[in-house]
Amino acid sequence: MTETDFKERYYQILKGYVTTREEKYLMRSEDLGYELVRFNVPPEDIVELHEVAISRLATDLPAKSMMESVGFLSTPLVELMMAYGLAFRQWIEDLEKSKQELIMYAQELQHSNELKELFADIMRHDLLNPASLVSGFVSILLEWEEDEKKKSLLTNIDKSNRNLVYIIEKAAEFAKLDSVEELDFSTHDLDLILRDIVDTFMPKFDENEITVGMSTDGSHLALVNPLIEQVFINLISNAIKYGPKGGHVEIFMSDAGDEWQVNVKDNGSGIPEQDREMIFTRFSRLDKVNKGSIKGTGLGLAIVHKIVTLHNGSVGVDSNYPETGSTFWVRFNKAPTI
Repeated sequence: MTETDFKERYYQILKGYVTTREEKYLMRSEDLGYELVRFNVPPEDIVELHEVAISRLATDLPAKSMMESVGFLSTPLVELMMAYGLAFRQWIEDLEKSKQELIMYAQELQHSNELKELFADIMRHDLLNPASLVSGFVSILLEWEEDEKKKSLLTNIDKSNRNLVYIIEKAAEFAKLDSVEELDFSTHDLDLILRDIVDTFMPKFDENEITVGMSTDGSHLALVNPLIEQVFINLISNAIKYGPKGGHVEIFMSDAGDEWQVNVKDNGSGIPEQDREMIFTRFSRLDKVNKGSIKGTGLGLAIVHKIVTLHNGSVGVDSNYPETGSTFWVRFNKAPTI
């Protein structure tokens, strides 16, 4: 609404009241007072509205009518100013209320951050301590044990426990991450990272009689954070967990322009198109999995999604449902060439 609109409205209010003395014009004056506050019109402009309206009345009405109306000319202005004052006070109260709500929100946000840090500290302390004890006991047993078969089993326990410690430490770091600004990026070869992770999973592949193929020959340098290992760990772990016994997992690289695409292909159950976005949501798992015997929280792919997002990358899945087999893929920025 423009200044001209306000002037015209007040003029009609003043003229109507002066000529009829009807209360409805005073009510309209009150309504106008609230709108002036709403549109942030300063108090000094209200006096100008009144002065302009009187000047127009002096032209429009006979001199005799103006003389008879002198005692009533200020009444709409008084109503207007009173309404303006009440509306302005209400605006101040609303502003103060909004301020308090913002303060409360900030306090809740701070409390949430404190809880998140507490959770990370609990993970480090309450989970790492038992894992460290296990590591110590296994080391002692390895020194005492002479039976090679038992030593092999103890070695596997030790290796799995070390991996558990690593995951706890990384998860604790991950729990404190909120934005990409908190990550340090450096150049890493995705091939080397993948091969090291596949080596650690070989006992699981063998246990499930799953063959694995890697087509990642050469160097694929990407600008990433070491947290990226958790992405590949989760994808490969899922391929084993949800794939059939005696199946096959294929890991290969694709050139996607400015990005490298890492693909993990399995021959487990296909994924319907309507479920492909949901599986990257925290605690979401497909019905057919929930009804099965596979246990899990559904956090794995949610973690993958968050880490990839923090890298400004992308993640997705391709599947030929209802046929078997799915390919999970992630993309990361290539390292700049010198």
